[in-house]
Amino acid sequence: MRSSGAVYRKLKEVKFHHLISLYKRYLRKSPENCRYNAPYQFIDSEEKTQEIRLCLLHQESTSLSDGVYPNLVDVCQALKDCANCNAFVVRYSREQIKELFEKELATKKIKESKYPDICALEWVLEKSCVGTGPINWIQRIYFELKKLILRNKIL
Repeated sequence: MRSSGAVYRKLKEVKFHHLISLYKRYLRKSPENCRYNAPYQFIDSEEKTQEIRLCLLHQESTSLSDGVYPNLVDVCQALKDCANCNAFVVRYSREQIKELFEKELATKKIKESKYPDICALEWVLEKSCVGTGPINWIQRIYFELKKLILRNKIL
């Protein structure tokens, strides 16, 4: 079994890698990450719900519920459209992404479903701190011999 220090370092490393993957997902240049991009859902002719992403750069508000000027709306849902866009502004800052990650880790259900590796390492740390971790038969013999030797020195 690893020491608790090694498990703690591994836990920090795993959390760091999850945070880096969130940074990569939320800071890349894609339509979902643009501050001016909003999803719009509609029902097509086959009664299926479809979604398109609209660029609300030239609107008074970036919310669709406030109403839009139809002549100033662009459809922006392809990665190539977003890669060439000069008006792209990242929706989340690094601090906001870190706060989002910490909120997800604070919620037990989300942490168990999205980050089972973090839960496992925290469980191992909890067990090693409490001292109820499993010991194998070699360690048990070693501890028993150590007790016997200490008793004989004291007596």
